[in-house]
Amino acid sequence: MGIIAFLYGLIFGSFYNVVIYRIPADKSIAKGRSMCGSCNHTLAAKDLVPVLSWVFLKARCRYCGSKISMRYPIIELVTGLLFYLAYTSSGSIWEFLFYASLWSMLLITAMIDYDEMIISDAVLLVFTAIGLVSILVMKAGLLTRVYGLAFGFGFYFAIYYVAKLIYKKEAFGFGDVMLMGALGIFMGFRDTVLTSILSFYVALIIIVIMKIFGKKTGLRQEIPFGPYICIAAFLVSLYGKEIVNLYLNLLM
Repeated sequence: MGIIAFLYGLIFGSFYNVVIYRIPADKSIAKGRSMCGSCNHTLAAKDLVPVLSWVFLKARCRYCGSKISMRYPIIELVTGLLFYLAYTSSGSIWEFLFYASLWSMLLITAMIDYDEMIISDAVLLVFTAIGLVSILVMKAGLLTRVYGLAFGFGFYFAIYYVAKLIYKKEAFGFGDVMLMGALGIFMGFRDTVLTSILSFYVALIIIVIMKIFGKKTGLRQEIPFGPYICIAAFLVSLYGKEIVNLYLNLLM
Protein backbone atom coordinates (compact mmCIF):
# COMPACT_ATOMS: atom_id res chain seq x y z
CA MET A 1 0.00 0.00 0.00
CA GLY A 2 2.93 2.32 0.62
CA ILE A 3 3.89 2.24 -3.07
CA ILE A 4 0.30 3.10 -4.02
CA ALA A 5 0.43 6.12 -1.70
CA PHE A 6 3.72 7.13 -3.36
CA LEU A 7 2.22 6.84 -6.86
CA TYR A 8 -0.80 8.91 -5.84
CA GLY A 9 1.66 11.45 -4.47
CA LEU A 10 3.39 11.68 -7.86
CA ILE A 11 0.04 12.41 -9.52
CA PHE A 12 -0.91 15.03 -6.95
CA GLY A 13 2.58 16.51 -7.22
CA SER A 14 2.02 17.05 -10.93
CA PHE A 15 -1.19 18.91 -10.07
CA TYR A 16 0.61 20.94 -7.39
CA ASN A 17 3.04 22.17 -10.05
CA VAL A 18 0.02 23.62 -11.85
CA VAL A 19 -1.32 25.17 -8.62
CA ILE A 20 2.05 26.72 -7.73
CA TYR A 21 2.28 28.34 -11.17
CA ARG A 22 -1.33 29.39 -11.74
CA ILE A 23 -2.44 30.82 -8.38
CA PRO A 24 0.10 33.71 -8.31
CA ALA A 25 -0.70 34.37 -12.00
CA ASP A 26 -4.41 34.61 -11.07
CA LYS A 27 -5.28 31.78 -13.46
CA SER A 28 -7.89 29.08 -12.91
CA ILE A 29 -6.54 25.76 -11.71
CA ALA A 30 -9.68 23.99 -12.94
CA LYS A 31 -9.94 25.39 -16.46
CA GLY A 32 -7.46 25.30 -19.29
CA ARG A 33 -5.08 22.51 -20.22
CA SER A 34 -1.38 22.50 -19.41
CA MET A 35 0.87 24.04 -22.04
CA CYS A 36 4.54 24.71 -22.64
CA GLY A 37 5.64 27.95 -21.02
CA SER A 38 7.85 28.78 -24.01
CA CYS A 39 5.84 27.89 -27.13
CA ASN A 40 2.35 27.71 -25.54
CA HIS A 41 1.68 24.38 -27.23
CA THR A 42 -1.00 22.38 -25.43
CA LEU A 43 0.60 19.35 -23.81
CA ALA A 44 -0.70 15.85 -24.54
CA ALA A 45 -1.31 13.23 -21.86
CA LYS A 46 1.98 11.51 -22.77
CA ASP A 47 3.80 14.77 -21.93
CA LEU A 48 2.34 14.90 -18.42
CA VAL A 49 3.27 11.54 -16.90
CA PRO A 50 4.86 12.46 -13.55
CA VAL A 51 8.67 12.24 -13.58
CA LEU A 52 8.78 9.78 -16.50
CA SER A 53 7.82 12.33 -19.17
CA TRP A 54 10.59 14.63 -17.98
CA VAL A 55 13.10 11.76 -18.11
CA PHE A 56 12.08 10.38 -21.51
CA LEU A 57 11.89 13.85 -23.07
CA LYS A 58 15.37 14.55 -21.66
CA ALA A 59 14.09 17.68 -19.91
CA ARG A 60 13.03 19.26 -23.21
CA CYS A 61 9.67 20.29 -24.63
CA ARG A 62 8.54 17.79 -27.26
CA TYR A 63 7.34 20.61 -29.53
CA CYS A 64 9.86 23.46 -29.29
CA GLY A 65 12.84 21.86 -27.58
CA SER A 66 13.01 24.41 -24.77
CA LYS A 67 14.42 23.20 -21.47
CA ILE A 68 12.03 21.96 -18.78
CA SER A 69 13.10 22.81 -15.25
CA MET A 70 14.20 20.00 -12.95
CA ARG A 71 11.94 21.54 -10.35
CA TYR A 72 8.84 19.85 -11.85
CA PRO A 73 9.95 16.24 -11.26
CA ILE A 74 11.49 17.24 -7.91
CA ILE A 75 8.12 18.53 -6.64
CA GLU A 76 6.43 15.38 -7.95
CA LEU A 77 8.97 13.15 -6.20
CA VAL A 78 8.80 15.17 -2.97
CA THR A 79 5.01 14.89 -2.97
CA GLY A 80 5.27 11.15 -3.59
CA LEU A 81 7.62 10.82 -0.63
CA LEU A 82 5.33 12.95 1.55
CA PHE A 83 2.35 10.72 0.71
CA TYR A 84 4.43 7.62 1.43
CA LEU A 85 5.56 9.11 4.74
CA ALA A 86 1.97 10.07 5.58
CA TYR A 87 0.92 6.46 4.97
CA THR A 88 3.70 4.95 7.10
CA SER A 89 3.05 7.49 9.89
CA SER A 90 -0.71 6.93 10.04
CA GLY A 91 -2.92 4.45 11.84
CA SER A 92 -6.09 5.22 9.89
CA ILE A 93 -7.24 6.61 6.57
CA TRP A 94 -8.29 9.84 8.28
CA GLU A 95 -4.87 10.28 9.84
CA PHE A 96 -3.27 9.68 6.43
CA LEU A 97 -5.52 12.31 4.84
CA PHE A 98 -4.68 14.73 7.66
CA TYR A 99 -0.93 14.44 7.16
CA ALA A 100 -1.13 14.33 3.36
CA SER A 101 -3.32 17.46 3.34
CA LEU A 102 -1.18 19.36 5.84
CA TRP A 103 2.11 18.56 4.11
CA SER A 104 0.66 19.26 0.67
CA MET A 105 -0.51 22.71 1.75
CA LEU A 106 2.88 23.38 3.35
CA LEU A 107 4.64 22.47 0.10
CA ILE A 108 2.36 24.64 -2.05
CA THR A 109 2.57 27.58 0.37
CA ALA A 110 6.37 27.38 0.63
CA MET A 111 6.92 27.22 -3.13
CA ILE A 112 4.58 30.11 -3.95
CA ASP A 113 6.17 32.27 -1.25
CA TYR A 114 9.65 31.30 -2.46
CA ASP A 115 8.77 32.27 -6.04
CA GLU A 116 6.64 35.37 -5.52
CA MET A 117 7.20 36.42 -1.88
CA ILE A 118 3.47 36.21 -1.24
CA ILE A 119 1.26 33.87 0.74
CA SER A 120 -1.87 33.47 -1.33
CA ASP A 121 -5.24 34.26 0.24
CA ALA A 122 -6.75 31.42 -1.78
CA VAL A 123 -4.25 28.94 -0.36
CA LEU A 124 -4.82 30.26 3.18
CA LEU A 125 -8.58 29.85 2.72
CA VAL A 126 -8.17 26.21 1.66
CA PHE A 127 -5.65 25.69 4.46
CA THR A 128 -8.14 26.98 7.04
CA ALA A 129 -11.08 25.02 5.58
CA ILE A 130 -9.16 21.73 5.66
CA GLY A 131 -8.03 22.50 9.20
CA LEU A 132 -11.63 23.03 10.33
CA VAL A 133 -12.75 19.79 8.66
CA SER A 134 -9.91 17.92 10.37
CA ILE A 135 -11.28 18.96 13.77
CA LEU A 136 -14.48 17.02 13.04
CA VAL A 137 -12.91 14.06 11.24
CA MET A 138 -9.97 13.56 13.62
CA LYS A 139 -12.16 14.27 16.67
CA ALA A 140 -9.41 16.56 17.90
CA GLY A 141 -9.91 18.87 20.85
CA LEU A 142 -11.51 22.09 19.68
CA LEU A 143 -9.99 24.11 22.53
CA THR A 144 -6.38 23.31 21.65
CA ARG A 145 -7.06 24.32 18.03
CA VAL A 146 -8.57 27.63 19.17
CA TYR A 147 -5.56 28.25 21.42
CA GLY A 148 -3.30 27.32 18.50
CA LEU A 149 -5.05 29.84 16.25
CA ALA A 150 -4.86 32.55 18.92
CA PHE A 151 -1.18 31.95 19.71
CA GLY A 152 -0.03 31.51 16.12
CA PHE A 153 -1.78 34.66 14.94
CA GLY A 154 -1.08 36.68 18.09
CA PHE A 155 2.63 35.81 18.42
CA TYR A 156 3.42 36.54 14.79
CA PHE A 157 1.23 39.66 14.73
CA ALA A 158 3.27 41.01 17.65
CA ILE A 159 6.48 40.37 15.68
CA TYR A 160 4.92 41.95 12.59
CA TYR A 161 3.83 45.05 14.54
CA VAL A 162 7.14 45.53 16.38
CA ALA A 163 9.16 45.03 13.18
CA LYS A 164 7.00 47.62 11.43
CA LEU A 165 7.63 50.11 14.25
CA ILE A 166 11.40 49.53 14.15
CA TYR A 167 11.93 49.56 10.39
CA LYS A 168 9.16 52.07 9.58
CA LYS A 169 7.84 49.70 6.93
CA GLU A 170 6.35 46.22 6.61
CA ALA A 171 9.51 44.24 7.40
CA PHE A 172 7.59 41.07 8.23
CA GLY A 173 4.84 39.94 5.89
CA PHE A 174 1.26 39.85 7.17
CA GLY A 175 0.79 36.68 5.13
CA ASP A 176 3.12 34.95 7.59
CA VAL A 177 0.83 36.06 10.42
CA MET A 178 -2.18 34.58 8.63
CA LEU A 179 -0.26 31.40 7.85
CA MET A 180 0.55 30.82 11.52
CA GLY A 181 -3.10 31.35 12.40
CA ALA A 182 -4.15 28.74 9.82
CA LEU A 183 -1.48 26.36 11.11
CA GLY A 184 -2.81 26.83 14.63
CA ILE A 185 -6.16 25.40 13.52
CA PHE A 186 -4.38 22.41 12.00
CA MET A 187 -1.79 21.72 14.69
CA GLY A 188 -3.18 22.75 18.05
CA PHE A 189 -1.56 24.84 20.77
CA ARG A 190 1.61 22.90 21.62
CA ASP A 191 2.72 22.26 18.06
CA THR A 192 1.92 25.84 17.05
CA VAL A 193 4.18 27.15 19.83
CA LEU A 194 6.94 24.78 18.71
CA THR A 195 6.53 25.77 15.06
CA SER A 196 6.59 29.49 15.91
CA ILE A 197 9.91 29.14 17.71
CA LEU A 198 11.52 26.51 15.47
CA SER A 199 10.86 28.56 12.32
CA PHE A 200 13.45 31.13 13.42
CA TYR A 201 16.06 28.43 14.06
CA VAL A 202 15.32 26.92 10.65
CA ALA A 203 15.72 30.36 9.04
CA LEU A 204 19.02 30.96 10.87
CA ILE A 205 20.46 27.58 9.86
CA ILE A 206 19.45 27.95 6.20
CA ILE A 207 20.73 31.54 5.95
CA VAL A 208 24.08 30.50 7.47
CA ILE A 209 24.33 27.62 4.98
CA MET A 210 23.51 30.00 2.13
CA LYS A 211 26.24 32.37 3.27
CA ILE A 212 28.75 29.52 3.48
CA PHE A 213 27.99 28.60 -0.12
CA GLY A 214 28.32 32.19 -1.26
CA LYS A 215 24.71 33.24 -1.72
CA LYS A 216 24.25 36.88 -0.77
CA THR A 217 21.93 37.44 2.16
CA GLY A 218 21.72 40.47 4.37
CA LEU A 219 19.67 41.94 7.17
CA ARG A 220 18.07 44.43 4.77
CA GLN A 221 17.55 41.98 1.95
CA GLU A 222 13.97 40.82 1.55
CA ILE A 223 13.60 37.07 1.96
CA PRO A 224 10.41 35.01 2.09
CA PHE A 225 9.83 33.67 5.61
CA GLY A 226 6.95 31.36 4.69
CA PRO A 227 9.21 28.47 3.59
CA TYR A 228 10.93 28.48 7.00
CA ILE A 229 7.56 28.32 8.75
CA CYS A 230 6.50 25.45 6.50
CA ILE A 231 9.71 23.48 7.11
CA ALA A 232 9.34 24.01 10.86
CA ALA A 233 5.68 22.91 10.77
CA PHE A 234 6.62 19.77 8.85
CA LEU A 235 9.34 18.87 11.37
CA VAL A 236 7.05 19.53 14.33
CA SER A 237 4.22 17.46 12.84
CA LEU A 238 6.64 14.53 12.61
CA TYR A 239 8.83 15.00 15.66
CA GLY A 240 6.86 17.24 18.02
CA LYS A 241 7.26 15.03 21.09
CA GLU A 242 10.94 14.41 20.39
CA ILE A 243 11.57 18.16 20.04
CA VAL A 244 9.88 18.83 23.39
CA ASN A 245 11.89 16.07 25.08
CA LEU A 246 15.14 17.36 23.57
CA TYR A 247 14.40 20.87 24.79
CA LEU A 248 13.55 19.65 28.31
CA ASN A 249 16.73 17.57 28.43
CA LEU A 250 18.80 20.61 27.47
CA LEU A 251 17.24 22.57 30.33
CA MET A 252 17.97 19.88 32.91
